[in-house]
Amino acid sequence: MQMLFGLAMLLGIGPALILMYLVVRNYTYPRVEQPFFSDPSFFGLFMVGLVAGSVLFFALSMFKLADNILYMVLFAIIEMMVILLIMNLRRFRGKSDSVFYGYGLGLGMSSGLSTGFCFTMVSVVDTIDASVVTLFVISVTLSLIFGACATNVGEGIARNVPFQYLLQGAIPMIIYNMLFTVVLNAGAIGGEIMYYLCQVLMVVLSLYYFYINMYRKLPGVVRDVLRMEGVKRDDIPKSR
Repeated sequence: MQMLFGLAMLLGIGPALILMYLVVRNYTYPRVEQPFFSDPSFFGLFMVGLVAGSVLFFALSMFKLADNILYMVLFAIIEMMVILLIMNLRRFRGKSDSVFYGYGLGLGMSSGLSTGFCFTMVSVVDTIDASVVTLFVISVTLSLIFGACATNVGEGIARNVPFQYLLQGAIPMIIYNMLFTVVLNAGAIGGEIMYYLCQVLMVVLSLYYFYINMYRKLPGVVRDVLRMEGVKRDDIPKSR
């Protein structure tokens, strides 16, 4: 059992840290001489997100919102509003680095939520079996979808049009939460086939949206918001 709880902690935070490294390494030292954001601020927002995600998980568990797809749709909207509320401070508005801070905040929130889900699930598991695959899917996809959707909000803050980009991020988050509801209820909604199908769809949706946002669009977004600030840089990574 101790090994399972250790695995839960690893799965809860590990994927977010890996995704953090894979993306931000191209925008900070030593890849670029002048980083595109402040490392202390980025990690500070990651920690804020970790606390916010833990609080959201507590609320989700306390009110048993995961039992109903409609509640989880509303919960997705709440999650996005929390991201907007934290990011909509004057110090972040109209600043190009807000795009990255949104990413850090989203990864922190996913870590808080996925750690809670993993601990809850391993508490009713006696052996390492197929349920570990589900834990892995939950943790990785939460990190992917939160990182991408929170970056949408960060872009909206940087462009001074937050609600337009909030809606853009809310749509995939709502779809994800609907799929997540089926998985959390272990097939009680739609049967065993839907349980496994929804896990596959969670992976496809989160991977696709993350790739589009963080590898295809992010360099162009950074270039645009820097232009709004009157800054031109030649060291922005190329889109993939």
